[in-house]
Amino acid sequence: MTRRLPYTLALLLFAVLLAGCTADDRELTLAVSTEEPAPSIAETIRSLLSERGYALSIDATTDPSEIVAAVRDRKVDLALVEESVLPVSGLVTLAPLYPSVLHVLYNETEVPGNFADLIRGAKVYAGPLGGAAHRLLMQLSVDFGVVADQFQLLDNPWTENPDVYFIFGGLLSPDSIRQLDGYRLFSFADVGDISGASVADGIVLRHHHLKPFLLPRSVYYALNNEPVVTFSIRSVLIVHEDFDSEFAFDIASQLFNRAQDIALNYPLVIHELNADVDAIELMFPLHAGTKRYLDRDKPGFIERYVEVLALILTIVITSLSGAFAFFRHRSQVRKDRVDVYYSQFLDIRRDMERTSTLNVLRTCHKRALDVQHEVLNLLIDERVAADASLVAFLSLSNQIINELDRRIGYKDDLASD
Repeated sequence: MTRRLPYTLALLLFAVLLAGCTADDRELTLAVSTEEPAPSIAETIRSLLSERGYALSIDATTDPSEIVAAVRDRKVDLALVEESVLPVSGLVTLAPLYPSVLHVLYNETEVPGNFADLIRGAKVYAGPLGGAAHRLLMQLSVDFGVVADQFQLLDNPWTENPDVYFIFGGLLSPDSIRQLDGYRLFSFADVGDISGASVADGIVLRHHHLKPFLLPRSVYYALNNEPVVTFSIRSVLIVHEDFDSEFAFDIASQLFNRAQDIALNYPLVIHELNADVDAIELMFPLHAGTKRYLDRDKPGFIERYVEVLALILTIVITSLSGAFAFFRHRSQVRKDRVDVYYSQFLDIRRDMERTSTLNVLRTCHKRALDVQHEVLNLLIDERVAADASLVAFLSLSNQIINELDRRIGYKDDLASD
């Protein structure tokens, strides 16, 4: 018993160390923006992952560029980012989460005719500097020929009332709608114009990370009496491509399976967090673990192409059968040709046995040599088969020729005597 004690202690110590490593592996950090709905959705994700044994800490920042850099440099494990950022080598999508909708609101005392009129000379709040809304505003101002000094960017909307709000986010809450009394939603196109030729279509063409988004009539009551055409940006959960594949599979399964729970806080989640993910449209490619989860119920290669494989197999069998029949027929033809010459040698042997005349024997000898040479030439040209029939023919022909040689030689000896 005393001898076993050190081994028992060693096993217990190993088990403790193993449990500690597993716990550390499941301690993850998620970087998010301070702009809603990112913080709220991050809290929901933390709650869902805790059910799977993950301890998720949330690192909020006001600078979106810091979020991507933190994942790239492996300072955090996961990040919630909008796809307006440029793709970064080594970063992949763990799960698409939700669309952020662009809300452009203007003071109803001045109705703009177009986007350039909307921002020229206006005080604009476009969220934090470097954020998705700020970057898009600066890009569109260039597109519409409005230079930066023709409008004023506000740091926040509380110290001074903006003329224009230009912000990405979730659907506005009732409290937000009440605070926006006196503002109207700006539409980038009429609903009937969305056919490839509208201003909105042109913006999407130039800024491919945007998607047209339709806010229905009176979705915000006092803010829009008519449908509003605006844009959305997909927000995704990204990780480094070296993120553990089993963890990725496990986390993706929890997020996709519990999408309805996330949608309770942000209904637009159902537009992105579903099994119909088009990987080609993503700014960051899908993680291998997520792909494996999404493809888990898809039929395998044989199941998907069983009819095609059956057709190919039928064609192959039919082709082989036809080829076999062809070669068998060809072999039979070549054998039949030898049989013809075989028959000629039997005639020569019969004539040889019926005569003792020297001239007739010499004629038979010449006929035998000619037939044998013809068959050998056909063998070289592969027009007769080198099979048992040919072997029997050559054996018979040689016997007859040797017999003729013997009899002709014997006759010549008698003549000389």
